[in-house]
Amino acid sequence: MTRRLPDQPAAGQVEVGGLPLRTWTWDGGGATTVLLLHGFLDVGRTWSFVVEALPDDFDGHVVALDWRGHGESGWVGPGGYYHFADYARDLEVVTRAVRRDRLALVGHSMGAQAVGMWLGARPRGADAALLVEGLGPVPLPEAAYPGRMATWLDQTAPFDAERWVRPMRDLEHAASRLQRLNARLTPERAARLAGWATTEGPGGGLVWCYDPLHRTTSPVPVPSAVAAHFWAGVRCPLGWIGGAESRWTGPALDAWLDGLPLGLRRHLPGAGHMVQNDQPQALAAALVEFLAAV
Repeated sequence: MTRRLPDQPAAGQVEVGGLPLRTWTWDGGGATTVLLLHGFLDVGRTWSFVVEALPDDFDGHVVALDWRGHGESGWVGPGGYYHFADYARDLEVVTRAVRRDRLALVGHSMGAQAVGMWLGARPRGADAALLVEGLGPVPLPEAAYPGRMATWLDQTAPFDAERWVRPMRDLEHAASRLQRLNARLTPERAARLAGWATTEGPGGGLVWCYDPLHRTTSPVPVPSAVAAHFWAGVRCPLGWIGGAESRWTGPALDAWLDGLPLGLRRHLPGAGHMVQNDQPQALAAALVEFLAAV
């Protein structure tokens, strides 16, 4: 059987308030758009391993997004910052631009949090959402907020980008860093990720494809009680996939998941937090199963 999805994605662009956001599209010709949303300090093409593992007859319209300040998308520039409300606005615009008859969202980690915020405000915005290592609200005592604001001010007023950048010699060096962060990452996948996630630095060598401003402490995270209201507003079918070896597993996560109306809830063996890189075949199979059920 001829494979429906192309081997390589087509690069596209969607503008949000003048900021260009990069999209990567594998078009199988079908009526269902599957929008893949990466996590913190990652790139849209991290989903390539999952897309390549989808069945030959999968005809979805698959689109991966580079969030603002990541990959080949634009940076906010001097005076700007990255807040979760910005990611919700990105989804508002991008989904309108790329969706066909049906829309399924697949969000990893930070991407899953953005999905919850947008769907809480737009309960009928998507037909289904699969959360990959979605971790739920991060508890933070109210008394901690002034300290976080002070840290953010220390880091950003003024902001020194060089403080946060450690250039790499070449792609091999970048791949080795990725494998230090994730020992489950195979050399072949590490090499491909390094090629997608690096660019030439201003002073030579390679740097990661994200705005160093992301490395600073977010000043005002969404309070847990407020985040709970966003999740309570989601009306589309939900699924959750996590890594059995993720460091984020535990009672707090289980308690949050117990409160969601999940049609699919599964931990994948042999996977940590970066499920899409550790077990792409198993994640692809779970995605197909989830979409068939909704």
